[in-house]
Order: sequence, then C-alpha cells, then structure tokens
Amino acid sequence: MHHHTAFLSEWGNNTLDFSKKGPSGSLPTTHFIVTALIMDKADHVAVLAVLEAVSKRHFDGGPIDSEKTGNDHVKRKDVLEDLEELPFQVFSVIVDKRQLIGEGLRYKGSFYKFLHGLADRELFRIFPDLEMVTGQTGDETFMKGFITYVQQNHIANLFNESSFGFVASQDSPVVQAANFIAGTLARCYDETVITDQRGEFIEILKRKVLTIRFWPDAFAHNLISQPEPGPSFDPLLSELSVNLANDFLHRKSADKAPQAIDQVSSLSYLLFHFRHISPTRYITSFELMEHIRARRGKNVSLHYFQTKVIAPLRDAGVLIASSSRGYKLPASEQDLYDFVGHSNTIIEPMLSRVKRFRDQIHMATDGKIDVLAADEYKVIRKVID
Repeated sequence: MHHHTAFLSEWGNNTLDFSKKGPSGSLPTTHFIVTALIMDKADHVAVLAVLEAVSKRHFDGGPIDSEKTGNDHVKRKDVLEDLEELPFQVFSVIVDKRQLIGEGLRYKGSFYKFLHGLADRELFRIFPDLEMVTGQTGDETFMKGFITYVQQNHIANLFNESSFGFVASQDSPVVQAANFIAGTLARCYDETVITDQRGEFIEILKRKVLTIRFWPDAFAHNLISQPEPGPSFDPLLSELSVNLANDFLHRKSADKAPQAIDQVSSLSYLLFHFRHISPTRYITSFELMEHIRARRGKNVSLHYFQTKVIAPLRDAGVLIASSSRGYKLPASEQDLYDFVGHSNTIIEPMLSRVKRFRDQIHMATDGKIDVLAADEYKVIRKVID
C-alpha cells in the first residue's frame, strides 16, 4: 500500500548543442532538473486547500507558474515562504548537461534514458513504496519516457499492486508547485537564468529538502562562495570531508536496509548544508531526526540516531564533527578539536566513574575481585591503570 505520493515536474530542455538556439529561439539550458514534492497521502487534502489560497494570493486564481513569475524575485520569495508551510519534502535531480560529453549522450534519446535511470534509482532508493503523479505529458518529454521506464522496470507484486508507479493527474496544483520549485532551483544553478538571489531561495527551501542529487557530483558545485582560507575554513580539510561523504553515499546508495537509508539520508542532509548553506553551521540532533521522521513517517529516538546513524557513519570513515551545537562535516581544524573536546567531556567522566567503582570493589574485597580483569576490558585497564 502506498503511503507517500511524489508529485513530479521537470525544467530545462534536451538540447545538447550549446552553440545553437532552439526552434523557438530559446537558449539551450545548461542544466536539466527533475523535482518531486513528496508528502504523506493523508496530507493531500490539506495541501490542496493551501495551494488554492496561494494561487488566489499570487496568481489571481490561476496556475502556480514559475515562468510567469520570472525575475520577480520578491514575488518568488513570497510564494516560496507560503509553500514552506506545507508538509512536503523536496527531492531533485540536477544534471549539468555540459558535462554529458560521452558520444552516446549527444542524442536526446540517450540523454533521457540516462536521466530516467538516475531519477528512478534515486527515488526508489529512498521510497521503494511510492505513488507518483505527473501532469499532462507530451510525446517528447522526460516525464513521458520516465513513466514508461518505471512501468518496465518495476514489476507488480503478487497482489497485483505496483509498489512503485504512476497515476495520472491533469493540472494538479501540487505538480504546479513542484514545477515552481524546479524553476526556482534553475535560478540557483542554470547559467541561462541564474540570479544573485539564489542564496535567499535556498535559505527558504533548506528545511524542505529531502535530497538534491547533482550529476556529476563535484566539490565545485557549491552554491555558496567558499570562505577565505583561515581559522574557520581549511579548503583541503573541507574537500576531504566532502569526498569521504560522497564515497559513502556512492557505496551505500543502493542499500535498502532501513538503518542504511537513514544514514544516507542524514549524511546527504549534512552534505547539502555544508555545500549550499554554510560549511561552518552545526545542525542539531533534533533537525536531523526530524529529517528522518519526515521520510519515515515516524519518530526515531535520540539513542537510535546516535548509535544506528551517526556512529556507523563514523565507523565507515566519514568525518563528522560534533559539539553541544550539533553535527557537521568538518571544515576547519577547530571543528576537529570540537569533536575531540566534546568526546572528552563524555569519555573522561565515564572512565573516572569506572575507576572509582573498580577501586571501591577492589578495596572492599581485599583485592579478590577486579571488575576489569577480563580480557575484553584490557583497553580500559591500560587507560586508567
């Protein structure tokens, strides 16, 4: 049974020859963007009511239209702030078409097939049980081919229920909202429409982002300008943090275990904030746990988050700094010391309590009982002896 619905839209064209204008005189977009708004089915009716109000407030009751909003950045921010109230999360795939230099991707058929596989893999990894909704599709659009791709690659189960598939919808207001956000992301990344206000747009959207998958994935895709090298920002350490995070995401992206999905989701969130919001900002446990809850549809405990999400990420070699302010990918030497210092405030008192406990038992039994005598405690013995 489907519990989540994804409303999908696309932005950009399939032109790969950047030296020519399109048939209508339009410039070839440098990027192609697929965006989905994902929400719990139970929230759909309430969302439609709010979108109707947004339509009346900003579009005279007409479609929620990114192209019509154009470069009216004040209006775009107002619409985004209204949409931010809604219980959805944003999934997006952003492809830099200029990097598609392989000969086989010079043709729109191959280009779309590449995008179909990328979008399908990323969506299915996060939500293997998902109903998808699109608006009206033309014959030569990404979405038309994507519907066929999903139908061919996800077989119905024994009860003849598709666990991952499409339903038709004409002029869905939520699809319009997805298109509006896709158009907004275009103004953050595509060279033909990019704007200086992109940082403000991302700042509004940041709490709604489930994941944004960039292709190709490179450290240079940072939306924010990198800080000047100094005490709060070390470029080499920052690049190491990003590379190790990406390495984990690439290795674990296909893992369907719930804990692995939570690890990938949380790390993607940390990486997005590091690269597109601020490399110096810590993210609280609550914010990361809320991110997991929004995807799962149920809460997770702090113990689960610390032991099943953060700890395995660190065990796998991902660099995650922590302090009383939360978690982040380290960008400076101070971030490393924050982690060590924070760990020390936990480890040192615990070792002190263990030593006191051991000494009291040892004295009370005239040395007959040493609670740390077993081999499994030899590391602790070395530390406190």
